[in-house]
Amino acid sequence: MLSREAPTRFFFFLNSFGLMLLCLFVTPTSAMAPQPVPILPVLDSTTSPSEQVSKKEKKPTLSATAVKRESVQVSRDSRPRVVRNGKVKVSERDMELLARLVYAEGRGEPYEGQVAIAAVVLNRVASDDFPNTVREVIYAPNAFSPVHDGNLTHKLNESTRKAVQDAMNGKDPSNGSLYFFNPDTAKSKWIWSRPVTVEIGNHRFAR
Repeated sequence: MLSREAPTRFFFFLNSFGLMLLCLFVTPTSAMAPQPVPILPVLDSTTSPSEQVSKKEKKPTLSATAVKRESVQVSRDSRPRVVRNGKVKVSERDMELLARLVYAEGRGEPYEGQVAIAAVVLNRVASDDFPNTVREVIYAPNAFSPVHDGNLTHKLNESTRKAVQDAMNGKDPSNGSLYFFNPDTAKSKWIWSRPVTVEIGNHRFAR
């Protein structure tokens, strides 16, 4: 009985050993880990990569240009003009208003007197005791009789325009005055109390 089982065991052992050797030779000794495949960006078929990069770099420039264009789209009348060493800012519209006031107050007066009237308004704008815009100074309560009486019209002429421009350029025949009045018609005791700096035509200018 033992003699029959011995060859069978030997045959089974030999087959098992051969199968183990076969597995060792067939199975790879080292495994390669899969390498990640880089994903390339999809490029426009009609544009080269260098052109696409340049387009990306130009985007901030385009946006800055758009902002610049928006800032330029401002009404010409609302843009301030700096005069008197930066102390007074006057827009084109305010220049027209000031020329109308000079016409209402100084028509028939010497040209120097017209410049002095415009200078008084600009002196008030620059002063801490008055509003800081030409329009607010002119329309302040009881500031100028043509406004108070409703006689400030849209009339002006080249003389008053030039007088305003000269006053903006720094000419001040009033010698820094903040007030002016006609001594033949002025009834306010207060205005008579102001120190007079100069008299031009029918007006006295005072501080």
